[in-house]
Amino acid sequence: MLTRSVAAGALVGLLGAACASAPPYSGWTAEQLYEHAQRAFEDGDWGEARRAFERLVLTFPGFDQAVEARHYLARSFFNAEEYLSAVSEFTRIVQVYPDHERTPEAYMGLCRSYAGMSPHPQRDPQYTIQARTTCRNVAGDFPGTPHGDSASVVALEMHNKLGRRAYEEGYFYLQRGVLESAEHVFLYVLESYPDTDATPQAMARLVEIYQEWGWEDQVEEFTRRLLNTYPDSPEAQELLFPVASDTVPTVRSRAPPASG
Repeated sequence: MLTRSVAAGALVGLLGAACASAPPYSGWTAEQLYEHAQRAFEDGDWGEARRAFERLVLTFPGFDQAVEARHYLARSFFNAEEYLSAVSEFTRIVQVYPDHERTPEAYMGLCRSYAGMSPHPQRDPQYTIQARTTCRNVAGDFPGTPHGDSASVVALEMHNKLGRRAYEEGYFYLQRGVLESAEHVFLYVLESYPDTDATPQAMARLVEIYQEWGWEDQVEEFTRRLLNTYPDSPEAQELLFPVASDTVPTVRSRAPPASG
């Protein structure tokens, strides 16, 4: 037969198990959930904010501040660096509430979320390209606004990153003496990324390649372009005031292409 103290302990255990099995926020009103989730967000507790806002929008879809709740939810994912989930939530906002006053903010959230997924330049550039496209669209749709201006800055960062990736591909070939491939990639950089930091670097490497091949006309052309277009760049200064540098690869001797 159970003693009174043992029975009381068993009852407490059963009550605790019942409470633990109850759904989170059971019995809470929409207002209570919103206030709790907002406090968690302000405290930087992204996980708790996400859980509470998710419960709010699922349980009370007609809540007066449903759009604001979804913004907080998307930003909770973003701040926790869960960028794919942030993209999903921001996309839901712009699709379901296209005319809401906070929709431009959601578009900017998409821009920054894709930028957050942009990897190191040497890796797959899929998200970098997506970020550049999205941010350019935001800048074009909201010109002259804080969101549009911010999107332009992020788009330029992504464009520079893609230019850097292309330049590093050419540099890879150059270091290994595959000069024809290096030349092809560096010319692509000049054509596709003329307004990035990679351009003067690509020009300087082309000058080195053409010097190695003995193509004096091309050496003169790209030297002139580099000095005239990017006179303040480190590459132009290096041509004007050459010094020993470990950062510039030594071009390996190789016969030039048959036609030049």
